Amino acid sequence: MDPSAKKTESISRDHVVFEDYPGLITITGGKWTTYRSMAEDAVNAAVRSGSLKPANGCVTDNLHIVGGYGWDPALFTVLAQNYKRMKKTYGGKVIPGAMDSAVSKHLSHAYGTLAEQVASIAQNEGLGKRLAHGYPFLEAEVAYCARHEYCESAVDFVARRCRLAFLDTDAAGRALPRIVDILASEHKWDKARKKVELQKGREFLETFKSSKNAQFSDGKHSGKT
Repeated sequence: MDPSAKKTESISRDHVVFEDYPGLITITGGKWTTYRSMAEDAVNAAVRSGSLKPANGCVTDNLHIVGGYGWDPALFTVLAQNYKRMKKTYGGKVIPGAMDSAVSKHLSHAYGTLAEQVASIAQNEGLGKRLAHGYPFLEAEVAYCARHEYCESAVDFVARRCRLAFLDTDAAGRALPRIVDILASEHKWDKARKKVELQKGREFLETFKSSKNAQFSDGKHSGKT
């Protein structure tokens, strides 16, 4: 495992827990999506090491992430009925749009009980336009993630917040300038920083195209043999 590597492919996706000194538990490797399993294994190792007698077993399976407590599958209907998507036209005029089922279901499943905060931004700040045609991601999500989820770059948003980069690279490229504009407004970026963010975003998306072209080339070559 190389923790200084720029590409995550070279980083171990499995985690290891060991005790190389009595009472000193070390956990290494792993990934964000397995943090509960990692925590459970580390705590269990500590329990064994200290001959502890906990009152109960692991509780991580029953813990909710932020937005999970009180969430109801029907929440999307509340969003659809109570909120509008106020959208700015290219001419600067703000017009209302429906919080349709595709968008409201997306917000409900992505943000849980916090979805109403995103919907409120879309309605009250004129950020209700979709970032890309055919996808439910809203401009309001960029602002929300910048304010509440420590989203600090355009790449962070297209790759890890909405994952549009993986779903449709071309659509992500078209949405990139608007994403940069919103983040710039939230973080008070100057023109130089905006230019850097846009360039980094395009370079990141270009890696997807290069990968696809390489796969196509390999497949075409294999077909001939």
